[in-house]
Amino acid sequence: MGKRIVLAAIGAIAVVAALIMHAVDRRLDQMELDTGNVIIDLLDSAADENPPPATDRDAEAGPHPVEEEPEDFYVLLIGLDSRENLFLLNTDSLIVAHLIPQTHTVKLLSIPRDQKVILDEEGNAGKINGVFARGYQAAVRAARDNPDLLSGRKIRLGGVEVHEEYVSSGVSLLKRTVERHLGVPISHSFLIHFQSVIELVDKVGGVEINVDRSMHYTAEFDGTSIHLEPGWQTLDGVNALNYMRHRMDDRGAAYESSDFDRARRQQEVIAALAAKIADWGSLPKALGLLDIITSNVKTDMSRGKMIALITEFYGNLTKESIKSYPYPGEWRYPYVEVIEPDFRLTMDAFRAVDDGAQTKERPVSRSFPAAVHRDFRDRSLFA
Repeated sequence: MGKRIVLAAIGAIAVVAALIMHAVDRRLDQMELDTGNVIIDLLDSAADENPPPATDRDAEAGPHPVEEEPEDFYVLLIGLDSRENLFLLNTDSLIVAHLIPQTHTVKLLSIPRDQKVILDEEGNAGKINGVFARGYQAAVRAARDNPDLLSGRKIRLGGVEVHEEYVSSGVSLLKRTVERHLGVPISHSFLIHFQSVIELVDKVGGVEINVDRSMHYTAEFDGTSIHLEPGWQTLDGVNALNYMRHRMDDRGAAYESSDFDRARRQQEVIAALAAKIADWGSLPKALGLLDIITSNVKTDMSRGKMIALITEFYGNLTKESIKSYPYPGEWRYPYVEVIEPDFRLTMDAFRAVDDGAQTKERPVSRSFPAAVHRDFRDRSLFA
């Protein structure tokens, strides 16, 4: 009798587990973004035909074996504001995450919205937060002239439904630009609607943040209303997003935040949110957040990879295992530009797999030289 009860319990657990995985699998379908579905002849083909030249760093690193699936990898997190009454294409939040499953470590590096990058074959410069829009709009123009370029598949971003090719083209161009700038290969991209921050923070009961300054800014045209005072406090979803976004201030330039301030705050909220979810210690409870995530996030990561990451990191991720790296740049009107050699040192630490001595570092791929940004000498992306 006892043996039958045990077998029945095991069977029930297996059924519940199967139902959970089925629900996860079905919901993850909603997040799918095929970044291979781009109008590629306008965006990437020239770069593929003209690989960048090897750098001194490449020569120092020696031969680079081909890795089919590295244990550690890089993910691009793209924050997009597309509220119900507003569809903006500027990506004011760009974070590269270095995921190291071996040590359950996540490293975060934010790229300032005003970072200077080369935009075209003529060498014209622009801000990195406009690159996604550039790829998106190029696809729109191409499809207007040749509708056959569109597959008919559409995806929803916030309250707006658009052709997948438009979004994928923007993500593809931005991903390649980030790879060139940082010198790391981006394995996957996540396009994140700002609404997800509000809903996730509210769902977990708020996040504890030490607000670093008084913030007051109102903008009637988009409904922004930021009013925060310094000190440790529990921020709800709206205020957590306001804390991350604060830049302009009603009281003048002395009270405004820089791109670097915003980047640090974004990483603070991400770390606090991730740590709080991990502290629950309940995977089924964490999976209850899937509806929010799948409604507000699009990614080219496979369902299998996402499920593997969830099971690998959940319960092993702490606030201490999420490491933030200050961006080594400075404001030189009208752009942010990197500071050498600080940039190289930061990237060495960011790429390192072994944080103890920071000696075990994945070789830099010849396709993604670490210093091609300097003097904007490498223009093969557009040549």
